[in-house]
Amino acid sequence: MKLSSYQNLRVPNFSVHILRQLLEEANLDWRTALADAEIAPNALNRPGSTIPARKELTFQLQFVALTRDRVDLWVRAARAYTTSTYSVRGMALATAPTVAAWAAAASATDNAPGLLEITPLRAPEGAVAGIEFTYPDAPEELIPFSVYRDLYAATRSLAWLYGNTFPYTHVEAPLAEVSPEVSTYVSCNIDCGAPALRLRWDPAISTDELPFGNAFQHEAWVRADTQIIDTFRATGAIRAAPNLNRTLENVAATLRVSPRTLQRKLELTGKDFARVRDETLSELACDLLSNTDHSVSEISRKLGYTDPASFTMAFKRWRGMPPTASREASRYGDKNYSPSSEQVLGLPRGDASG
Repeated sequence: MKLSSYQNLRVPNFSVHILRQLLEEANLDWRTALADAEIAPNALNRPGSTIPARKELTFQLQFVALTRDRVDLWVRAARAYTTSTYSVRGMALATAPTVAAWAAAASATDNAPGLLEITPLRAPEGAVAGIEFTYPDAPEELIPFSVYRDLYAATRSLAWLYGNTFPYTHVEAPLAEVSPEVSTYVSCNIDCGAPALRLRWDPAISTDELPFGNAFQHEAWVRADTQIIDTFRATGAIRAAPNLNRTLENVAATLRVSPRTLQRKLELTGKDFARVRDETLSELACDLLSNTDHSVSEISRKLGYTDPASFTMAFKRWRGMPPTASREASRYGDKNYSPSSEQVLGLPRGDASG
């Protein structure tokens, strides 16, 4: 996953919710960490909510800075990342019928929880003999924490699927040393100082049937994951340049596919392009209203609207209130907030009569 693509996505709030809770339990300054990442605290307590990936990245960096000498918290964080944390991708992993199928699902990293690339390792004859995690786009200070997370999550996933101790032949990590607690599911010594995180096994086991796998369900989840990736790519293109990528044709050109192919892929997710565009613009507008002091006119221009009135009409259709009311509600942080009659009508205060 490249930095540019990750930065333009929205991701589930699971990761930031996990890390914020750990900071609070350790009496560390989670409030400043959230503020520096421009994340509203109430955004973390809404099940199913998403946040911009660039903000998740910023908060992860804040977490690492606050816990630099607390590897125990890194281990606790790693334990909290389960297959459910990875949503549809997690279900694809959990139902993998073979180790090779698990490696294939894991290496589709377009909507990964961080800046990493995952690649299956292959024996000379082509069989899957391991998996490699690299972090070419991640900030250097984030890599050790990411390695802890990915080492624990991957080895636990394989242990659960295998139904027993997974028979690794060799494990390498790009760390000076590794806490024994994070190697709970590793059946061999971990060689430190490697350029990447690599888990290796005998290629002969890659095609053996896993006791808890389900090929039919796995195929369905992989297909759903692929459809989500296509939606993410379209969403990312719109978020990267909302003033340019407002049409199906422009987004298709950015993604180097035909408009017909893009529309067909989006329809497989139950959404057409117009819906994906409006949802993306709505989320981007709310983010700008909540976390910047840009005027409504500035925001409307950033989103590609020729005049503020058109943007206001669109926003009221998306959210049921004008932009100014949404901004005020977000800053009060009250989910039960009800806009005044002036705000509902989009008028200055005191102008609702007549």
